[in-house]
Formats: sequence, C-alpha cells, structure tokens
Amino acid sequence: MPRDLIADVTLTAMEKVLDSTAARQRAIAHNIANIDTPGYTRRDVSFHDQLARALEGADENPLAAASRLAEVEPRTVIDNLSPRRADGNNADIEREMSSLAQNTLEYEAAAEIVKGKLNMLRAAISEGRK
Repeated sequence: MPRDLIADVTLTAMEKVLDSTAARQRAIAHNIANIDTPGYTRRDVSFHDQLARALEGADENPLAAASRLAEVEPRTVIDNLSPRRADGNNADIEREMSSLAQNTLEYEAAAEIVKGKLNMLRAAISEGRK
C-alpha cells in the first residue's frame, strides 16, 4: 500500500526498479572486478518477473498492486549455466559491458518517469495556488 499521499503504483514500481537496477549495478561491477579471478561464478540480479506479477491487474485494483509491490525484492542469482573458461571463471567482459549499458538505460528511464510524475504533482500543486 502507498506509504504517503504522493505515492502511487507508478512511483512505487519505479522505486523498486531504481532499487533493483542499483543492486544489478553492484553485481555487474563485482563481475567486472572478478573477470580474471580463477573459479569465479558471475552473479546477476533478478526482479523483472516479480515486478510484472505484482503489476498484474494494477488498472483494476491499484491498492492491491501497490501492496504486492511492497513484496518485490531484487534477488541475487548465481549464474551456473554460462560456459566457463579454462580457469573456471564464467564472467565475460563483453556480456558484462552489455548488461551494464542495458541496466544504465533502464535506470535512466525509471528516473525520467519519476521526474515526470513529480513534475505533474508540482504543476497540480502550483495550479492550486492560483
């Protein structure tokens, strides 16, 4: 459920996206830092599926969706499926850099949505002063 008057499903979802992309940024940075560590297993952060499930039916019942959003938490996932190099490491710099670029775009998009929502609230408040 929204915590305050300005919180809504969109802002709550974007808060989760911002938190999750920050967690993914840390995982990618860790993978890059360990790119040459023998036996290292890369990590990722999973949250998109949880977010999608939480937002199902948000148009019909925004309070229920907001409540489900409170349960969304980014999960660190150990990647045991990617092929390993001879040294046992499965982190690949090209993959990590691609993930980093995608994650950065996702973070920036969420930040722009939050900025737009806050600008709309600011406009509504200032119209009330007239």
